[in-house]
Amino acid sequence: MNPTSSLSSGVLTGIRVLDISHQYSGANAGSIFSDFGAEVVAVEHPEGSPIRTMLPKKDGHSLWWKVIQRGKDCVTLNLSSPKGSAMFLELAKQFDVIIENFRPGTLERWGIGPEELERAGANVALLRISGYGQTGPKKNMPGFGTVAEATSGFAHLNGFPDGPPAFPSTTLGDGVASLFGVIGVLASLVNRKGGPRGVEVIDVALFEALFRIIPTQVAAFDQLSIIPKRPGNFLGSHGVLRNAYKSSDDRWVCVSAVGTQAIRRIMHAAQAPDLIAQLDDDIMNHSDGEQVQTFLTACNIHLEAWTTTRPYTELMRLLQEADAVHSAIYSMKEISEDEQYKARKDLVKVPDDDLGDITMQGIVPKFPAREHFVRHAGRSRGQDNASFYSKLLGIGPQDLEQLKKEGVV
Repeated sequence: MNPTSSLSSGVLTGIRVLDISHQYSGANAGSIFSDFGAEVVAVEHPEGSPIRTMLPKKDGHSLWWKVIQRGKDCVTLNLSSPKGSAMFLELAKQFDVIIENFRPGTLERWGIGPEELERAGANVALLRISGYGQTGPKKNMPGFGTVAEATSGFAHLNGFPDGPPAFPSTTLGDGVASLFGVIGVLASLVNRKGGPRGVEVIDVALFEALFRIIPTQVAAFDQLSIIPKRPGNFLGSHGVLRNAYKSSDDRWVCVSAVGTQAIRRIMHAAQAPDLIAQLDDDIMNHSDGEQVQTFLTACNIHLEAWTTTRPYTELMRLLQEADAVHSAIYSMKEISEDEQYKARKDLVKVPDDDLGDITMQGIVPKFPAREHFVRHAGRSRGQDNASFYSKLLGIGPQDLEQLKKEGVV
């Protein structure tokens, strides 16, 4: 395929997704499907979603909502009401995917769980994201991303040795879970190419998703009885050279290196011949891990002293000339000015009825042969009710108004 000739449709065009999630993890999964051309409908309670309360806001509109509900049609439906649940079962038959992140048992209590969906004739991949998953003794416990970050071992590993466990400053647990959810749904859709398969549940626990991407805490405990400690930014205990270093003019630079050649480039930039000599003696392949850690600690000490005596621009020049893996530590200001972000279209202006154009993250990953785009930011509550219910359920304006009075939509 010629990467310069764009296909007219998104890679997921033709897939229909009913997103009834009310928290970030599920909603973010839905936005990823929308980014790639799927038709995604966000179903919100008539009284509004908790996401709309999240800060920051502009003119009363949550920017969280604007970003994670981008590209979706927005309708309202009270799923816990008898009429609402009946409408949902009718709607479900017209979709390929359903996304939910209520506490386990909630859909079943409302009469719209997997068994009821299958009896109604739905043929869907049902993504269920919850704190602890649909099974196990903790399944009924409430859980947000923060709890997942605590339970997965992440918070225990994050932070500095002399400090408390540290949580990420953004929605890491929810975001990782949403990605595993998308992977699961796509796997289900691929597998059902041979024909209808009823309702297939994709069960994602917030804590498991984050737990899965921490590489060695399980194996190290099993094989070496090691309980990893908080290392801070320096990862000598992993056998790698990584840290954040401050320049003489108070700017921060990071370096990262795995293996002899990558470390050599950094130490060449830092003018450390004695340490390079140890690399030449194959210190990184020493059978004694403590010897490797001692060497990496010496490299770290050298770098801390070296960076504090040089201005930022000189550090960046020397590291670049050495072809070392390095970067400035960006704030949003640096991101907004960076040429790589611009070249990759990672900052896009998205139209919005309330606030005008809103700049937000672009689409990841890229498909060079296709043109994907974000159609609009998250819409107002129930903005698409009339067209949606008319098209899918044949409900006219008068009946819709009555359903609204009854609190169903």
